[in-house]
Amino acid sequence: MIAPARTRSTATTSQAATGMDRVPPRVLSAAVGLIVLALWELLARTVYAGSYRLSPPTAVVVDFFEFRDLYLRNLWHSTKTAAWGFLWGNLAAIALAGVASIIPVLRRSIGAIALTIFCLPFIAVAPILRLITGPGNGTPIALSALAVVFTTYVAALLGFDLAPGSALDVVRSYGRGRFAAFRRVRLRASVPAMIAGLQIAAPAAFLGAVVGEFTGARSGLGILTVRALGSLNTDRIWVIALLSTIVATGGYMAIGALGRYLCPWSPALDLGAVPTPRQEPGLVNRLVALLAPILVVFVFWYAFLWVFQIKPFFAKTPFDVWAELFTNADAAETRSSVFGALGTTLWTTSLGYVAGLVGAMVTAVVFILVPWLERSLMPLAVALRSIPIIVTTPVIILFVGRGLLTTTAIVAVMSFFPTLVNCYAAMRRTPEGILDVLKSYDARSVANVRNAYLPSAVPALLASARIAVPTSLLGATVAEWLATGDGIGAVMVIAFTRNDYNVLWVSVAVLTLVAVVGYWLVAAVELRALERMAPGVSR
Repeated sequence: MIAPARTRSTATTSQAATGMDRVPPRVLSAAVGLIVLALWELLARTVYAGSYRLSPPTAVVVDFFEFRDLYLRNLWHSTKTAAWGFLWGNLAAIALAGVASIIPVLRRSIGAIALTIFCLPFIAVAPILRLITGPGNGTPIALSALAVVFTTYVAALLGFDLAPGSALDVVRSYGRGRFAAFRRVRLRASVPAMIAGLQIAAPAAFLGAVVGEFTGARSGLGILTVRALGSLNTDRIWVIALLSTIVATGGYMAIGALGRYLCPWSPALDLGAVPTPRQEPGLVNRLVALLAPILVVFVFWYAFLWVFQIKPFFAKTPFDVWAELFTNADAAETRSSVFGALGTTLWTTSLGYVAGLVGAMVTAVVFILVPWLERSLMPLAVALRSIPIIVTTPVIILFVGRGLLTTTAIVAVMSFFPTLVNCYAAMRRTPEGILDVLKSYDARSVANVRNAYLPSAVPALLASARIAVPTSLLGATVAEWLATGDGIGAVMVIAFTRNDYNVLWVSVAVLTLVAVVGYWLVAAVELRALERMAPGVSR
């Protein structure tokens, strides 16, 4: 979320207000929207005419009204599925956060489960869940619920931790315990942070629902997208993209408006910047901190298989995955297939990941230096931040094709917009005292950026980079599943079509492990950087 109040730091980047700076933001945004529509129509009618890449806005509108019953029926199905997943996933996340708050010893273990869920490759988990839920809406609802668990858990836990200490002291002075403090203080204090988490969860729930529809749903925008891609129905792909954008962005903005109405006094919260737990000193403590979450994940894995009683042909335990990779007769072939494909995925993902982060940082600096440009384009960036990747993937496929560049482009888009929003918000929070010192030395804009704005944005950049690791891998596997035919996403597609559940489970386990390790590596860099920037500050 971005703080609505504009600080003096932004104004100091310009020596004098230009004519564009005096134009109201809504007028600028409307003008940008009209220009985009005009360019869209012009390019579709000239450069991309007959290329199956870009449909004119007029053709998109005509196609929608011609098949509006089809679109509205499938849109309602996906929205209803996402709403159920949103409900159950958020209830589960808030309950887990409550347990972690009341019983602190369980916090690390619960956090490990939530992070593992966040790192799961949903596009490969969907076929496994389909075995449990059968045909119908069970799998889309389950994936929709899983998609919101981590962000809402982090937001709720942050809100519980932000409870005022004075109020907690009053509860303790009356001899009440942790549960009373939680019910009377922490739960109420968590409302602003919880709403911020729900705001991010709304588009994520829609993403999970559409991914679930890829694996055998009878209706919904997911199955409609697959059919449109197969038939190169460009108009239909663009209609689906726009409808999904409206629903996802609408949910994001509606919950944000609800938060501003319920908690108008609350400052904006950056959930991406929630710090990772500080490492405890001592070798034993560090070993326990490392092994305990792994043990919890293994227990959760076995409990999942036991509760749902999945047949051994479909269900694979951690030991089955280990055997498939290292001890079975064809283990060498499996390793070659999985790790070779993983190398391709990591290469294309890394390129897009770095390009997205760097591009976002550069764009944030430009927005700081040119305020009227930020006022014109930032509302669009905030809206695009909330669009699920499953919506933009078919559009990028139309433009870029089905090669490895598609994966890189999708990952870059996924990491760009959240990082841009977070870094720009951090730059706007640059302390005025630092800018006043630079101004006293008659520093130019470049010096302001180097000495003030960029250091202020480092925590937001590292936090965005940490969150972008699992989401980038998700975007890469979606692209490989739908389009490229390369990488570990393609390996999972082939395993699914051949009913090779050994390779499917191996791929899921390996990709999840890579995502978790990548998340913690970036978190370690983040921790070290913040300790150097603010020594002695407890995280």
